[in-house]
Amino acid sequence: FPAVYDSIRRDSYPAVLRGLALAARSLPEPRPRQLLQQLCSQVQGGARPHLAQLLAVRSLFSGSPLVLNRLQVDHVRALSQVLFLTPHLPAVLLRHRLLSHVLEIRHLDRALLHLGLGQLSEEELRAACYLRGLNSTHLGRAECRAWLEQWLRLSCELQASEASLLAHSMVLLSLNYSRPSE
Repeated sequence: FPAVYDSIRRDSYPAVLRGLALAARSLPEPRPRQLLQQLCSQVQGGARPHLAQLLAVRSLFSGSPLVLNRLQVDHVRALSQVLFLTPHLPAVLLRHRLLSHVLEIRHLDRALLHLGLGQLSEEELRAACYLRGLNSTHLGRAECRAWLEQWLRLSCELQASEASLLAHSMVLLSLNYSRPSE
């Protein structure tokens, strides 16, 4: 079942990236707009983003058209599917549920960081990756751990007001993870 559910989740990834690229075009500041457009095109081209690239655009996700409450409804629906939330609700409920789930993952991340990844069994490690968007069925334990460490560094660096970046990172960090880093 995880492979089937991951396939359903991955079907929404292109819509999330299109929505992000479209929202980037409406940003007023040229430099952040270029950074975000470059990030989107890199991921669409098969590359994996670096943590520094995500942190460089973090401010865009807390007060611009990229904050969860201001995203287009189709974009919110696609992000909801990434988290396995039903997209068939009114926009206000979609946004509320999406924010609630992303903040819950953020709280779990802080607890996981406090516990330490070394405490997790291989099954727990894979489940933690899966919850955050990565299908780890074809990855080794070391790859799962490396991905989760990167995720935790990002998640624990972000503020609650930057939850939109965390939701988008489920796609940005996992889409090309099985491919070599560029």
